[in-house]
Amino acid sequence: MANETHSPDSIAVAERVRELMSRHGIGKRQQTTELCRILDLSFSQGHRKLRGNSPWTLSQIKKVAEVFDEPAAQLFGAQSLDPGVVGAIAQEAVFCIGATEIACTAWVGAALEPGSRPEFVAYSRLGQWRVARHDGALYQSAYEVHKIEIYPRRAETDKPTIAVVDDDRASADNLRDYLERSGFAAVAIYGLAAFSEQLQSQVFDGVIIDWLFGAQTSTAAIRAVRASENPDAPIFVLTGELLTGKASESEISEVIRDYDVACYEKPARMAILVADLSKRLNRP
Repeated sequence: MANETHSPDSIAVAERVRELMSRHGIGKRQQTTELCRILDLSFSQGHRKLRGNSPWTLSQIKKVAEVFDEPAAQLFGAQSLDPGVVGAIAQEAVFCIGATEIACTAWVGAALEPGSRPEFVAYSRLGQWRVARHDGALYQSAYEVHKIEIYPRRAETDKPTIAVVDDDRASADNLRDYLERSGFAAVAIYGLAAFSEQLQSQVFDGVIIDWLFGAQTSTAAIRAVRASENPDAPIFVLTGELLTGKASESEISEVIRDYDVACYEKPARMAILVADLSKRLNRP
């Protein structure tokens, strides 16, 4: 998975949201879960947003502020805005450039005074704010625009992120591809060491992991998931060695009891596995 860039704006908003939640008595370990509930996000997506790794939309910022009955302006850090923007109100809008329309956030100020000629104006049409260059045309109830923010389109997806851990690259890749066709965001991870490293910087909504990695079992990796920031992530253990005796039935049974995991024999019937995963993640 490609590393996501850290926008200074996203990081600043995330910091203010964390501070807001702390003031309202929500502990650090519960903040991601609460944000997911408010914005209807997967755990991994909520985690990225609270770390500032994922962009915040204006509507998301307003929704968080409304839930806690606090002004949205404080999440923007209005006190740090340049003087020319103070007093303007951020509005989701469409930036019109000829026939092209681009989603943006516009900082809308006061109504235009007769004879004023700002570079850009904002006006409302059918309940939607529209921003255009001032070309001399007369707009009914037009307003001055102080600032326009345009962000590149990014795949802000609510797809749960699933780790597929196996030292057999072909098996991991095949299952990853099937999960992606089934509406998940999946990451193939080849081996226990690579998975341990990924867990240091990323959370997963679910984990599908092989049982045997050479002479090692995945017990320690499963324990690490249960101690991670998303300890309730569903875990599925896959094994093709029960009949050969290489995999211990008693050891797998103990892991199932102790860490609440599901076990499927290889080759896994992918449709059934995905149906079980979807049910545990409350996906239709």
